[in-house]
Amino acid sequence: MLGLGGPYYHDASACLVIDGRIVAFAEEERFSRRKHHKDSRSCAVAAAYCLSEAGITLAEVDEIAIAFNPTWPEPSDTCTDAELIAELLDPALFDHHRPGQLTVIEHHLAHAASAFHPSGFDEAAVLVVDGSGDGISATLAHGTTSGLKVLRQFPFSQSLGWFYETVAEHLGLGDWTSSGKLMGLAGYGNPNRYQLDFLRPQAGGYHLDLSRWGIRPDEQVDDQYTNLRYYRRLKAAYAAAYTDLGIPPHRRARSYIGGRIVPDSRYRPEHADLAATAQDLLEQCLTELAREALTLTGVRRLCIAGGVGLNCSANGRLAALRGVDELFVQPAAGDAGCAIGAALEVAVRRGDLTLPGEPMTTAALGPAFDPGTIRTALTEYGLAFRDHGDDLPTAVAGDLALGRTVGWFQGRMEAGPRALGQRSILADAHHTQTRDHINDRVKHREPWRPLAPVLLQEAAPDLIGTSVPHPFMIVARQATEAARKMIPATVHTDGTLRPQTVARDADSYARLLASFAEQTGRPAAVLNTSFNHEAEPIVCTPRDAVATFAAGPLDVLAIGPFLVRKDQPN
Repeated sequence: MLGLGGPYYHDASACLVIDGRIVAFAEEERFSRRKHHKDSRSCAVAAAYCLSEAGITLAEVDEIAIAFNPTWPEPSDTCTDAELIAELLDPALFDHHRPGQLTVIEHHLAHAASAFHPSGFDEAAVLVVDGSGDGISATLAHGTTSGLKVLRQFPFSQSLGWFYETVAEHLGLGDWTSSGKLMGLAGYGNPNRYQLDFLRPQAGGYHLDLSRWGIRPDEQVDDQYTNLRYYRRLKAAYAAAYTDLGIPPHRRARSYIGGRIVPDSRYRPEHADLAATAQDLLEQCLTELAREALTLTGVRRLCIAGGVGLNCSANGRLAALRGVDELFVQPAAGDAGCAIGAALEVAVRRGDLTLPGEPMTTAALGPAFDPGTIRTALTEYGLAFRDHGDDLPTAVAGDLALGRTVGWFQGRMEAGPRALGQRSILADAHHTQTRDHINDRVKHREPWRPLAPVLLQEAAPDLIGTSVPHPFMIVARQATEAARKMIPATVHTDGTLRPQTVARDADSYARLLASFAEQTGRPAAVLNTSFNHEAEPIVCTPRDAVATFAAGPLDVLAIGPFLVRKDQPN
């Protein structure tokens, strides 16, 4: 089964499932090198990779599923639009094979399936929240061994994702692709300064009413959805609402410094306060939705997906909610992850996957490259390198202990926007100057953006106050006193961190952490951020890694068994 995600001209992706197991998944942006693969919904290269991983052709795939309904609002189970199918899967990449039909999985159902089916739970409440998809912006569902049952949905005119997005845009943080920055800025603000009374949390969920700015909640707006007319009206209404608070739209000044265009990253107190208010209000609304889902299902397990599911702070609040014993958040919670959900949902329907399935414990589902391929790339770029073999983690731990920043490229590329030890930048988290250096010089981004820690599971109780695994860096935790003291570069100004925990095993990532602890006498934890700079997707191939390493101030590149240091002569 081949699932295709990202149908709305961003975050295209592909996932291949065989016998109910995820064989491969990748986002198209990693190949096109265009963040979010904006302005295209072609999944062709990602799909070609997935098929190559299994050694099959597109003609051999039993069923292909897309995570949206092209005929919305008219219901449809299949898509036979030859032009659309060719747009998604360029025949030139598949020996000119043209599938005649695609299975339609509604957008929010695909999100829900991406969270529940790989959770390992036999029953759970499922919460999906995003901007919108197929006219829906929030879904409550019940997952059981029989599959998913939708319990309640909120229309696009009640979108929490769009609310959050418009605050970020109003504050000059960027377009919808930059909404995650708001979560970081919120930590610096006062959530009680402003009253955003147009959005009201209430029992069972929330209610949005922008009547004062020209959009009534009971207005019939379905005909304004696909042509984006409603979206444009909504953005104008929100801009007026925030301006009425005394906060005009902020446009960040730009300057030319050191060969690059640098936006002014400063913010005023009212900006941080509006961010904090929006974050707190979002969390209140999500809390009410989660409570409703738990009540309707009568269970104590919660699964989360949808773009809003990437909000670590909100996930941390939901994890601590009374009534939630276990939480699973799909690491590719955004639209790219819909490829996973679409493929798994079709597998369930065909009887190839029996629920509960195996829990998803790793996001390493993308391409890997053998040492020969890596050696060729390093040689072609004229880089001096040493083959450390199995001793590479020990050597890298020594570099980290000396304060060097390391590009870490190992194994299969990870799914989702958070680097999880496959394509990472690593550094010692003991000094906050490390965070500032990476934000400013390496990532070229705002100095107030938080960075995250990766730690061995055995260090978790001391640093994050729990032994519950956190494999995907997607749930915020309150930092312990030990974390504030030992890894302050990963503790945000609000006292939280978003950890990734790693089990002690033969994996090179875990061995690096263990060696770092042995060499420093400090906890087995380092700073981990994605291997890329602000303007590019996470690196995918050895050539991507070498180019990013060469273009910035990273000190060391650990790629496969090879180590490259900038202080080595070429």
